[in-house]
Amino acid sequence: MFDQVPVAVERLALCLETQRRIGASHALLHLRRLVAACLRLTTVEEAGGGVLRRAASSLARPLKELDDALAADRLEHAAILTATQQLAFIQLQLGRLAASVVTEGGV
Repeated sequence: MFDQVPVAVERLALCLETQRRIGASHALLHLRRLVAACLRLTTVEEAGGGVLRRAASSLARPLKELDDALAADRLEHAAILTATQQLAFIQLQLGRLAASVVTEGGV
């Protein structure tokens, strides 16, 4: 599943740059499903301190904000920069998730 992350992030970055939403919703949905799968891997006992759960949970807000940005009719330059920074954070966190999942033998 993590092998699709670079393609999804690249597609989202292109959609932000060109302000086109074709394909953005599919890429964003893929990232949300990946995060949900990582959250399902964690147990209730891990909820307070699990690295995997914390990393996956930290993506909820940036993914929502990115979704909201892509839903706008027209993005201002500052909004595009903010969304691009969020996308960079999302990519970084997904890299951490991939490393954690490989270590823990999950997704």
